Amino acid sequence: MKNWMAALLLLCLSPLALAAEPVWIDVRTAEEYRQEHLPDAVNIPHTRIARGVTELYPDKQTPLNLYCRSGNRSQMAREALQALGYRNVVDHGALETLKAAGMETRSAAEQGEPAP
Repeated sequence: MKNWMAALLLLCLSPLALAAEPVWIDVRTAEEYRQEHLPDAVNIPHTRIARGVTELYPDKQTPLNLYCRSGNRSQMAREALQALGYRNVVDHGALETLKAAGMETRSAAEQGEPAP
């Protein structure tokens, strides 16, 4: 019984168990986000990426997944976050590419919000 409890304790304290959950960040404007976005994505426009991410996700090991309309803004956001010391940042490029890969999206109308 002691071995089982020790193994469970080690598993719970392992670095993988302490890893933060991956976060999806839509770096487009609020209007673009309202029109369509990934269901669990947080909207932080690329012009506010440094401040927004450091306030919401101060742990620089947090896995951050970025996307935008074409890939340009998400690339700029990735570079800005890496300059701040974030190391688990992935630029997924365009929302259309993610949709083509099978990811679902939500719109303001689907969430009962007024259309922009």
